Amino acid sequence: MNEHKRSLSEEAYLILKKRILTMEGGSHLSARKFAAEVGMSYTPVREAFIRMQKEGTLRLVPNVGFFVETMGVTDLIQIFQVRECMECFILDKVYDRFTKAQLNEMEELNRQQEASLARGDIYEYQQIDRKFHEIPFLNYGNRHLLNFYRDLRDQYMICSKEVANTHSHEAITEHTCYLDSLRSGNKAEAIDSLKNHIVRARERMINGFIQVINEK
Repeated sequence: MNEHKRSLSEEAYLILKKRILTMEGGSHLSARKFAAEVGMSYTPVREAFIRMQKEGTLRLVPNVGFFVETMGVTDLIQIFQVRECMECFILDKVYDRFTKAQLNEMEELNRQQEASLARGDIYEYQQIDRKFHEIPFLNYGNRHLLNFYRDLRDQYMICSKEVANTHSHEAITEHTCYLDSLRSGNKAEAIDSLKNHIVRARERMINGFIQVINEK
């Protein structure tokens, strides 16, 4: 794939991901119609659709088209279980490697995330949240774990807008506590703080998901 084709495919992918965030599970998407809407040729758009299918956010039905995958409570629970295992493992490995610059970057991302929440920009909020949690993975340096983590985050980020909007300032406060524990020099406290944040984030997502279902 040449660089121009790759950049078009990446652009289509980012536009598609943001579009799906506003859609309900089970919604139909046509690659050709999407290409026409965004003013791009079919090939890079088709590549973006296939990429999202591999990540688990789209489902292809032969001779019918693509559909936004439906996320259930069990899926959310399992995804957060994997997050807890991965993130706590990585933090244990890299705790002593954190630099002042990395901690300052995480603090700045937390401020940006709070600003995104205040503006109601949930897509940006979630992207910043992922960057915040990726820093220990980048510190660890295992690209396979990092790519797996990114795919995992994409799977549950693509849920209904109503569920996404249940995010609150609780997560920002939890991030602040986590950062304080990272600066404290107490590894056990930091791991406990991270684990508590992931567990509480899971509960917020599940409660928001159930609320949306009950309102339908």
